[in-house]
Order: sequence, then C-alpha cells, then structure tokens
Amino acid sequence: MGIVGWLKNLFGSSELPTRQAGDKGIYLYVRLDRSGEVVRLRIDPGQDLNFDEDNGEYTCVKGIIGPKSYRQAEATFHFNSGRMLTTAEVKGGTLATPQEWEAYQHPSG
Repeated sequence: MGIVGWLKNLFGSSELPTRQAGDKGIYLYVRLDRSGEVVRLRIDPGQDLNFDEDNGEYTCVKGIIGPKSYRQAEATFHFNSGRMLTTAEVKGGTLATPQEWEAYQHPSG
C-alpha cells in the first residue's frame, strides 16, 4: 500500500480530510511523543510549500510546539506536483487523525 492509501486508511475515508471548506489551507495533525498532546497544523499552499526542481515535488518543514506542554517536534511534509501529501517525516511525534485531535480537544468524562 502506498503512502496515499496508508493515509486514507489512517483517516478512515477515501478522501483525505486535509482541506476545509472555504479555506485553501492544508490541515495535518501531529501527536507529540513526549507529552501525547495532539497539535493541528495549517499549511498554506501558496506560502509554505517550496518547490524542489530536482525531484519535482513540494516540501514544507514545520516546527511544532505544543501549546499546553511546550514540547517540540519537527515535521517535513512532501507533496506531489498537485500539492497532495505523499510522505511525512516527524521527529518527536507521529501523524494523527482529525478524530484524535477532536478527542484531545474535548476529552470525555
């Protein structure tokens, strides 16, 4: 299974929930290793993506700081020429789902 298939499976949908209606931003979610905090990231395709002419893809590097714990991580996201996510490398965290972010924002009980 390729990265797109894996991401579709991770997000539980045939369409990646990386965009919100009326907003051109790409939203991704990261769970920080040291605190367990889930952070939502917004990538602006017009400002944050850098084109790499050598391999014909876009990259974006994001420093991540948990707003509650101040724990840090760094992510490098790779996008194809259509600006769709192909791979992600996260140091100090892992990719999370929108559902995990919602659950973290609104814990039950």
